[in-house]
Amino acid sequence: MRRARPVGGRVSHRQTRIERASEGSFPYWVCLIEEKCTGANYEKLQAFCRSNGLTLSRHGHSVVWQKEWYQVFRFAEQAHADRFMQEYGGEAMHPSERGKGKNWAQWKKGTYKPKPRSPYDFSD
Repeated sequence: MRRARPVGGRVSHRQTRIERASEGSFPYWVCLIEEKCTGANYEKLQAFCRSNGLTLSRHGHSVVWQKEWYQVFRFAEQAHADRFMQEYGGEAMHPSERGKGKNWAQWKKGTYKPKPRSPYDFSD
């Protein structure tokens, strides 16, 4: 007997539909080295975000770059991500720099290149 596939495509055991949906709402990512955000430090980070009204996502993940692990914190607004980096350090990460498939935990650091603006784009 075959199992039915989940609605909305294949759902990985690493990323649920809820996490995938929330990614679009939290496009500003900050990576912090794992030693700075485990144990009591994790509670301090959470309390800082709550007390300053930062839009921190409930979902995050870990990535590895050059044999060092980083925690990824996702924010809804650029100013909130900047405030977090100002307080705790860390580095900005673009969602396109995360690994795919079996390399889901890889951080492809520095691979994001913003698209050039169209000469007909007058927004700013």
